[in-house]
Amino acid sequence: MFRCSEVAERASLLIDGDLGFWPRLNIKLHLAMCRGCRAFVEQMRITHDLTVLTGSMHDRAPSEEIKAVLARRQMGSGKKT
Repeated sequence: MFRCSEVAERASLLIDGDLGFWPRLNIKLHLAMCRGCRAFVEQMRITHDLTVLTGSMHDRAPSEEIKAVLARRQMGSGKKT
């Protein structure tokens, strides 16, 4: 199983789907036991998703699609606005 520093080093590879079976399994096992790393990887996923959504936008105001994604993420994390 990986240490926290190893999970942090490989988080982008995990999110991009670029890890092999065993490294991915080791990270998943670590995430099952480490709340801090789960939060870190979730924040990385949110950043990745928003970057993909806004990659081609020229308007600085967030679209309704981005607002909906953010609202779903907030509801899924149990945070109140």
